Amino acid sequence: MEKHFLEVQVLQRAMDVLEVIGKSPEPVSLKNITEKVGLPKSTVYRILSNLESRGYVCCSNEGGYRLGLTFLTLGQKAERGFELKRLARPYMTKLNQLTNESVHLGVLARNKVLYLDSIDSPHTIRLVAQIGGNNLLHCTSLGKALLIAHSDEEIRQILIESGMERRTHYTLATPEAFLKEMEVVRRAGFGFDDRESDSECFCIGAPIYNHLGQVLAAISVSGPISRVSRRTAETIVAPRLIEATKCISRSLGYVS
Repeated sequence: MEKHFLEVQVLQRAMDVLEVIGKSPEPVSLKNITEKVGLPKSTVYRILSNLESRGYVCCSNEGGYRLGLTFLTLGQKAERGFELKRLARPYMTKLNQLTNESVHLGVLARNKVLYLDSIDSPHTIRLVAQIGGNNLLHCTSLGKALLIAHSDEEIRQILIESGMERRTHYTLATPEAFLKEMEVVRRAGFGFDDRESDSECFCIGAPIYNHLGQVLAAISVSGPISRVSRRTAETIVAPRLIEATKCISRSLGYVS
């Protein structure tokens, strides 16, 4: 327990140092940081040295510290994530109301689906995704939608690196089977998860494009097979989903 406490204490001290630097309009000297956080100069210097090595702070020739490029990069990514959620939410809400099924927003992160937002179905039996959680690419409709613009070579490499866990009897468990499925996904403009991740669930996912024509994210509609069949997904859900993702893409500057 003592070890965990010491680790948290170090983290809290580093955050105190970062907050002092981040709130200052001008670079802050080691002396001023030390005075504001109330720590020994040697401790503050060690914290700053570690933060500087990771790019979280940088030191000017005059000895003043300011936030580094790592914070700028992370901040830009966070801002894009919040903007995407803001733009997508109304369309996700409408899809949820039209289909009465769960609607998820995901992005590609470290060869997995990362859930940015989710609206649950009003039904008692529903498919739930944890915001901030992740899922596999090869057995989810979001994963197929996120990979729709990747080349076969890129997809094969991702599958090799991440593995192809067989979750159900229907899971595509070889690169060859998955690449064949992706040919269908590219032609249709959306992908299915036909009981591949959960033997009782069916999902349909479509990509969102940015102004450069790159796949930025994807939205899926998911439900139990008792309510969402392939026929239902193709004839009722797909047109509404595609319209929603096209509108979001246009909002991001995409021109098809």
